Amino acid sequence: MRSYNIVSRLALASSAALSLLAPSALAQDAGNTKQSTTAGSVFISPARDIAFALNVPNDSTTDLYFSIMMPNGVSWGAIGLGSDVMENSLMFLIYPSASGQDVTMSPRLSTGHTEPVYTPDIKVEALDGTGFSNDTYIFNGRCSNCRTWNGGNGKVNVESKADSMIYATGEPGNYLKTDALDGPLKWHYNFGVFTMDMVLATGPGGVPVIDRSPDSKLVGTVQGESERGSTDAKLVAHAVIMVFVFLGVYPFGIFVLRLGGWVRWHGYNQGFALALTIMGSGLGFAVSSSYNRSKSYNTAHQVIGILIFIFIIAQFALGYFHHRTFKKTQQTTKMAPIHVWLGRLMLVLGVVNAFLGFPLALSPNYNWAIGGLALFIFPAMAFILLTKNFISKRWNKSKTEPKGYNLEPWQQPNAQEGYGGSATYTQGPHGQNVSTSGMNSYAPYQAQRTAELGPQQSSREYV
Repeated sequence: MRSYNIVSRLALASSAALSLLAPSALAQDAGNTKQSTTAGSVFISPARDIAFALNVPNDSTTDLYFSIMMPNGVSWGAIGLGSDVMENSLMFLIYPSASGQDVTMSPRLSTGHTEPVYTPDIKVEALDGTGFSNDTYIFNGRCSNCRTWNGGNGKVNVESKADSMIYATGEPGNYLKTDALDGPLKWHYNFGVFTMDMVLATGPGGVPVIDRSPDSKLVGTVQGESERGSTDAKLVAHAVIMVFVFLGVYPFGIFVLRLGGWVRWHGYNQGFALALTIMGSGLGFAVSSSYNRSKSYNTAHQVIGILIFIFIIAQFALGYFHHRTFKKTQQTTKMAPIHVWLGRLMLVLGVVNAFLGFPLALSPNYNWAIGGLALFIFPAMAFILLTKNFISKRWNKSKTEPKGYNLEPWQQPNAQEGYGGSATYTQGPHGQNVSTSGMNSYAPYQAQRTAELGPQQSSREYV
């Protein structure tokens, strides 16, 4: 599945790069003489999955004109002004509209290496040429208050010849199609740093032109560090650990207890599962702070996850104290049924929560994999346990069934006790021989043998 995803992403990325460089649209508007004479610095990413041009009008102290292009097949694209890091950067973020035939522009601010937040304080006006054309999303705009933001803590230095900026694009695929200005994002797939010559970009105001020919060059910009194929490692680790725990480790711990009564290995297994759960939950908390949709901890996945975490701690404590008490008294405790049913509830909630987690991560297709694993693992374990129980009952029944009438009872061990050479005879009254008490009659002998065997055992006492 992973190899298929990688090939799919490469194919989409290649298609996206070709569309950005399509010679059929070498300029946004060849007939627009104002654009053709407008000053501007131009940046094109190394993967050619986003292009950005900026104009600083020399007749305004507040305005900025800009153009952003992103090929179809890229989920989103962003340009960050005023910094070489995300913190305190002003971002122009674009993604496909709900119809897929237009583009949504979302000005956002970032407080760190987290998903930037939409801000209505930044005023951006869409200009002619904005939309979807030649398999490319284009936004041409004018921002009336983008030279400074956040109370002056962030700014564009229009006098700099190397003003720092950043860029990022989402993973290939149009998972994000919305008209909402606060559309949810996945982790950036490609990203990097560049500098822009703001002096070169200064001149008559207007939307600058981006040359989209295959041999187009950067204009007034210098590419810095860049990275391709990035993923959110914490998010991936959280998902892998929690799926492994609730579809593997915890069910296996129950399985070994029911299959062979291996209490010690059950405890070791569930202790290992507890350690993994704590690790996975910690990663989940860290991931939640990275995305706007999960920062408030009010989604169903997060609420159920917190409850499961509490249940697991209680479950482990109940199991430990029950086992400790049982070893001393050899008697079950009131904690046992609570431990059993809480464990079953926890396992069900864990699997359900996995189905809620992937849509929250904007990756609902992985639910098919979770469903397939659950439909294989749990029925397989149930089948093995049912087969084991059936065989055990048959075996126990065969051991307790009578073997039929014994034609030679005298060959049984101790069958001759009270007879033969071991028997003693005494002279009774009137010359009669009197044997031992065991020889007097059949009934007293049967009573003696029954007393020696003890009380009758019940096979139903077996657990």
